[in-house]
Amino acid sequence: MDAGFIGGNVDRSVSGWSRFLGVSLRPFTGHAPHSLLLRGAIQVGLCIFFFVVGVRLATGDELAGHATELAYMRRTLFLAGIAVTAVALMGATQLVIGLLDLVPRRQVTGVVLSVRRRRFLDFLPRFAERMLYDRRGDGAIDRRKERTEVVLRTPEGDRQWTLRSHRTRRELRVGEHVRLTVSPIAGYVASVEPLGR
Repeated sequence: MDAGFIGGNVDRSVSGWSRFLGVSLRPFTGHAPHSLLLRGAIQVGLCIFFFVVGVRLATGDELAGHATELAYMRRTLFLAGIAVTAVALMGATQLVIGLLDLVPRRQVTGVVLSVRRRRFLDFLPRFAERMLYDRRGDGAIDRRKERTEVVLRTPEGDRQWTLRSHRTRRELRVGEHVRLTVSPIAGYVASVEPLGR
């Protein structure tokens, strides 16, 4: 997480752990606010639709004469309802983060230390990664999700962000002094302004 999001030593330690593990600890890291709003709205809308259909099935009269099937279906629908509610909450979280990240932006200035692809636990030696993640035995390492991480050396210390845009990746060069415009929660890098080396 970048400087000032949580503040003080906690912020620095979170950023350090995030960089060490190869994953970002931000919720919905690097996603644009409008993308979070769209995905969250679709997710919540679909969940509401499925929830309404499930309630109608569970309380309908179609299976009233079949007590065994009705009891089984109600148990199944109850479990499905729990899953749908969890997915709806994730969608609502995306909506809230998208709304909160929509307008506020902060500018962070620093020197680009690295721009590279990261995976969870990619600091391990190659043989250890093979032992943990090679399930098929055909030489393919794994299917861990990759992300592109930019690390900036700022006056407050080293900070990292996840990049989703190919255009933004191409604008960053190691050793270059840049100004990033970022959102405060998801850490979306909205723009890059080169300031020279």
